[in-house]
Amino acid sequence: MPYPARAPSGLWHGFATSRRVIPAILLAAIALRLGLILAFPIAPRGDSLWYLIRGREIAQGLGYQEGGFPTAFWPVGYPALLGLATALFGSSLVGPILVNLIAQAATLALILWFARHLGAGEGAARLAALLYAVYPAHIAYSGDTAAEPSSTAIVMAGTALMLKARGRIGPALLAGLVLGAGALMRPQMMLFPVLLALVLPVAWRGHGVRRAGLMLALVLAGMAAVLLPWSWRNQAMLGAPVLVSSNSGVALHAGANDLADGGYFQVERSPLWDQVGIPFAQRVERQMEMERRLKTLAIDWIAAHPLRWGLLGLRKMGLLWWKDSDGFWPLDASHPARRGLWRAMQGVNQLFYLAVLALGLVGTGRAARAAWRGAPGAAMLIPAAMPVFCTVLAFGFTGQTRYHYPAMPFVMILAGWVAASVIAGATEPSRPPAAIPDHGR
Repeated sequence: MPYPARAPSGLWHGFATSRRVIPAILLAAIALRLGLILAFPIAPRGDSLWYLIRGREIAQGLGYQEGGFPTAFWPVGYPALLGLATALFGSSLVGPILVNLIAQAATLALILWFARHLGAGEGAARLAALLYAVYPAHIAYSGDTAAEPSSTAIVMAGTALMLKARGRIGPALLAGLVLGAGALMRPQMMLFPVLLALVLPVAWRGHGVRRAGLMLALVLAGMAAVLLPWSWRNQAMLGAPVLVSSNSGVALHAGANDLADGGYFQVERSPLWDQVGIPFAQRVERQMEMERRLKTLAIDWIAAHPLRWGLLGLRKMGLLWWKDSDGFWPLDASHPARRGLWRAMQGVNQLFYLAVLALGLVGTGRAARAAWRGAPGAAMLIPAAMPVFCTVLAFGFTGQTRYHYPAMPFVMILAGWVAASVIAGATEPSRPPAAIPDHGR
């Protein structure tokens, strides 16, 4: 005899329905980030410092250059954003930190939008947002001048616009413009719309192959409108039509050489630099020559060691997801006296990360089964596209931990979906699981 149905009540029902919950989650997210920033300010170094210096130079009207030479070695998008922040707020870190906080608030809002729009349910959407709000690794990024928070928010916004476009010309072109801006920060993201267009016909009714192909063409046209002017600038100043950045040779070579182990690799600090044949002091003015030589070295190495490269690629994919500690390095470097605190935070974060990752894997499997059967829940394959995309990229380049940053908000959505179904089932055992609405009909 089934248990009698119970009226929705209790903590979970309140969490899923109360108007106070979402403002509380947003407030907690901002408070945690501001608290860390104020208590432990970061002195940018490495790539972050390079971005900050270039942004300040852009704000001074010097253009995108290094040491007096025009450059496209790193993507221009984030230094340009820092230049705007510097022009508005001065040369302090106030502007860049404000950019980070806005980007992370936007990411939280987009997590809510994706989960609702894909039919995960309000409780799952709020749970995913809460997971992101308290996620230690992304909190740690808030005070640094790293491109990850901004580029992730922009790519998520462009992806959301792709879903809303549904083949309409104007919205699809707008999605392309936004994704083009994201590609100016992370060039790899130029390829993400292609994967998403392949997933949509499987995951979402109403997005057949023809409609997905049309939308992809429009999105790529919008991206081209953003990227081609920069490519023309590079042709004029560097003598080559570089679409975004001139470091693809460095990136490919980092994962395809005799010393590569799948992780972070600096060729200029290795014995292999002699093979490049360019003095390190001339790396900027001769960056296109360096690009060609490193790319040739990498391709030749792959051709000579295909099996070794394939096995190394599998290792890179594993390294990408093995740990989640990169965000704490700037804190450790800026406050070495608190090294014990950072180690403790890394341990807590790793446990949190692995739990979320496990739930995300379960969610991906559940969504794949739903897509195979044509059942509700297939739309949740869409957030699974970004983790898959990052994993494929790692195979070809390197498995650095920070490269899974843009996937984590989507993993949170999948984790929230799975956890919410477990919680709802435990609190209301007599009720059959609600069908997830298919917004693509």
